[in-house]
Amino acid sequence: MARKKSEAAQRRKTLESLKNALVSNKLSEKFLQDKVDEYMSFYDDLSWINETLIALKSSGNCSLKVYTDATAEKRRISSEMRNILRFLGLKPQDVNLTGGEDDEEL
Repeated sequence: MARKKSEAAQRRKTLESLKNALVSNKLSEKFLQDKVDEYMSFYDDLSWINETLIALKSSGNCSLKVYTDATAEKRRISSEMRNILRFLGLKPQDVNLTGGEDDEEL
């Protein structure tokens, strides 16, 4: 299944972002690049599962077992992706969100 242009661009941006994060953290070992490659493989798997589920649901050929198995696999893959990011020492930066006057403090 060929990727749409926007999906390919998003994948490329994700890969570049990971590589740039390694460079900015002065990490250049081969095994770390291998982890980035592993992350991107999981990224591709997750994209494929999402595309397949959308196609199955729209065709009406999706049983509950197939859907449940696929969503369980999505959770497993997401967990592995987070583990790789943690291993690489990469985490989202804190973002300071400012709200309007109507926002309440929780």
